[in-house]
Amino acid sequence: MPALAIPEAEVIKKLEAVIVYVVVNAEGQPVFPFYHYVAVNAEGQPVFPFYQELDQLVFPMFMTAEQAQQEQKILEGQPGVEGSRVVATPLNSALERNERLREEIEARDDTNSLSLRTPLVPARVDWEKAEEILLAEGISQQEIAQTLMVPVFLTDPPISITPPGMEERRIALFFNYSQLQQAKQDVPDFKGVDKVIGLSQAINLLTQDEEDKYFFLPTEDTIKAIQAQQGVQEEESQEQDQSS
Repeated sequence: MPALAIPEAEVIKKLEAVIVYVVVNAEGQPVFPFYHYVAVNAEGQPVFPFYQELDQLVFPMFMTAEQAQQEQKILEGQPGVEGSRVVATPLNSALERNERLREEIEARDDTNSLSLRTPLVPARVDWEKAEEILLAEGISQQEIAQTLMVPVFLTDPPISITPPGMEERRIALFFNYSQLQQAKQDVPDFKGVDKVIGLSQAINLLTQDEEDKYFFLPTEDTIKAIQAQQGVQEEESQEQDQSS
């Protein structure tokens, strides 16, 4: 294996640009859907979102609040799920939590019969757009279904953007296809081609990049969460000014 130009821990930290949503119970503990099936289409190919697995504990992380809310409705009728709610967290923090959960489950399971999967489920519109791009490149639908879990978009040639809080421009990697399209509109006479890679490929790209020239653009939901937080802080500040 080649030496990493950037430690993987530093690359994972960059995933704080992605807000993910999970379903927890009234005590704030994870809700684990237990699947006894694998969803396939008429051709026997896995069906989006691909996180169904046979006899496994699954703790899906959704990239949109709407997806998580739909999951919550499905789970509401199950025992121990009363008072459940959707919680948002940065992806890097979620990955750390998932590793702790996995260790706790393994420590409690004397039979070694349980396994935990924590899939990241992209927005369907983004996955379908990624599928369209890859099909146009000649990749089969079956291969796409088997290998593409979380799409990351970019262009060839790449688009450079100044990341928030930084001065130098860097090559942007997008989780939302709509953000990629907006970025292209901001580049005069842009003639590039849309490309897509998987999240694992994107992480590998960053770890091997000696110049540290890539970054994950904050997702649309991350930007909304930041704006909402800023709005709350401004309201609190105004209330304090009025009270004083």
